[in-house]
Amino acid sequence: MKNAEAWWNGNTVARQHIYKVDQRVQIKTRDGGGSKPPSEGLKGALGVISPQLFQDWAGTFLEREPEESPEYYVTFDTGVTETISEDWLEPAPPGSPPAPQQPNMKPWPV
Repeated sequence: MKNAEAWWNGNTVARQHIYKVDQRVQIKTRDGGGSKPPSEGLKGALGVISPQLFQDWAGTFLEREPEESPEYYVTFDTGVTETISEDWLEPAPPGSPPAPQQPNMKPWPV
């Protein structure tokens, strides 16, 4: 099974989100696939997972196909927020600097 892909009663179900809000992540520089890649200038950048809208969209036109990667809002150290596929994310390496403490770093209520 790939990453967070789940199997149940022989049916594939949509992959579940594996990153948590405020988790420090790094964008892969390559090999993230073609689904919702980051802007070219953000490859290799550090950021934090922003709050997400997690809802079960089963049975609606917004339902993800089982093979589709979940997407995340990621706020980068520059303050820019972008939607990126989970396949482009990885946990920040050990020893990475903490996220900057700037007013625009967390544009959501804390």
